[in-house]
Amino acid sequence: MKSLNRVVIFFLLSASILMSQTNPAPSSPAPAAAPPTSAQQSSVPQTPAKDLKINMKGSPFGIAAGFLYGYQGVKPYDFMPQVRQLGGDFTKIYLFWNQVEPEKGKFDWTAVDKFTEQLKSPEEGLIAVFSSSLWAVRQPSTMLPPSPAKNSDDYYHFIFELVKHCKGRVRYWQNDSEPNSPIYWSGTKEEFVTELKLFYKAVKDADPSATVVVGGYDGIFGPPGTHQIPNQQAGLDFFDYVLKEGRDAFDVFDLRLYADPYTIVPRVEFMRQKMIALGYDKPVISTEYGGPGLFEFPENRKYFPLVMAWAQSMSKTDDKGQPMPDRGPIKDLYQNMSTLAPQTQMFMQGCPPELEAKYQRIQARSLVMRNLFALSAGVQKTVYWDLPEFSIGGDGRYDLMALMYGKIGMMGLQDGALKNRYPAADAFERMTKALDGVQEVKRVEISGKPSIFFFEVNRGKRGVSYVVWEQRDAFSGEDAPAVPFEWPWTAKGATAVDALSQTVPVQVTSKNLHVSVSLTPIFIEPSR
Repeated sequence: MKSLNRVVIFFLLSASILMSQTNPAPSSPAPAAAPPTSAQQSSVPQTPAKDLKINMKGSPFGIAAGFLYGYQGVKPYDFMPQVRQLGGDFTKIYLFWNQVEPEKGKFDWTAVDKFTEQLKSPEEGLIAVFSSSLWAVRQPSTMLPPSPAKNSDDYYHFIFELVKHCKGRVRYWQNDSEPNSPIYWSGTKEEFVTELKLFYKAVKDADPSATVVVGGYDGIFGPPGTHQIPNQQAGLDFFDYVLKEGRDAFDVFDLRLYADPYTIVPRVEFMRQKMIALGYDKPVISTEYGGPGLFEFPENRKYFPLVMAWAQSMSKTDDKGQPMPDRGPIKDLYQNMSTLAPQTQMFMQGCPPELEAKYQRIQARSLVMRNLFALSAGVQKTVYWDLPEFSIGGDGRYDLMALMYGKIGMMGLQDGALKNRYPAADAFERMTKALDGVQEVKRVEISGKPSIFFFEVNRGKRGVSYVVWEQRDAFSGEDAPAVPFEWPWTAKGATAVDALSQTVPVQVTSKNLHVSVSLTPIFIEPSR
């Protein structure tokens, strides 16, 4: 893939999570959130208001295929065998109106067919469709931003034919993504709901068994009692309108779970309570999550002006319409890499091996934590963003988006094939094996120890298992010694392994389990 195309991909995927790293809540351990003042919205519980079981068909664990699939120089490739190997059986791809119907009435099914032929059941697949077209929408675009269709009949026909072509092989369908962001929707909230209703009708007319997933709220907000992210109210207001006026035009709500993992439960509950207040309670899934992010670390926030400068440079294009990002500032960072904070260096290509390894450990911990929080909040499915990692070499490392997101992938994608497997993939597989069969996750609060996060996992026929860790600073917390933890235990014994594949010693004495707990999540398995 050409370097410029890679820059485009990094730019597009970054838009959804950039704001999640702007002034986030501290990564260091924090006391329980103070009650909100009267000027704030009503308080949201730190635990769900009711026990919430996982009852959507299939495993709750999934991995996304990335932003482009069979479009703009990215070949449609096989990836579901790898997703299944890692323990997932759910995925999503993005398609663009311009990709599938480049001219009115002329369809290109190449990417669609390549995707559907990999699915073993309809429940494995979600297709999100961007209303982006050079001929059919108000603001012509090959990718972003999507905009309202000029002719509603054209949009209905496109969605109907797309769903019909899949012949029931794809269960989940989504219109656009994160429409509260102007990058992902150039229309109004009213126009989005109008198109949502049309989308819903077209999908159901073509396949009555299909499930419509609404919009994909980016989830970039601090719930009451936590840090409030600048301008978060605009996104909340947008989806307040969607939830109210579009309530009959979707089956499932999609909430992205980037940003501070320790706010996942209250964020999910906050959005659920909005639906309940409107008289309904629809399932919640998360089709994107991941971490760590560059700006999660205070040491890196001084570089945020580079993002603004980069965004402005992206408006400049060459004679082929490709963006021309300014690489100078990041090149300067590389020339001075050894003098930078280690929290910065670990995001850079070619960083010292010990920092590369630390980044991978942080990534593995974050992956497990986000899933435990999400499942305990009743989120039915989670989708890691994302599976492929593009090779970055030469001047490509001087792209800002390569610095921010160049290491998030689980497997290397080269020449249209997934090849190298990274530690994040190992951590994901380790987690899915430990939690296989999960039906319900509950957090058990430990009296007098608010920094201990202890979860009970009901795995149906496989029985109950447990996951535990201590909240600490994401970067330096691993340097502190483990702390003793005990819990009443009725099984004969137990085994334990952590998210990094390290065996953890456990003892069972006097009907109590004894284990030393650190920042790294530990999977505890009772002896049967």
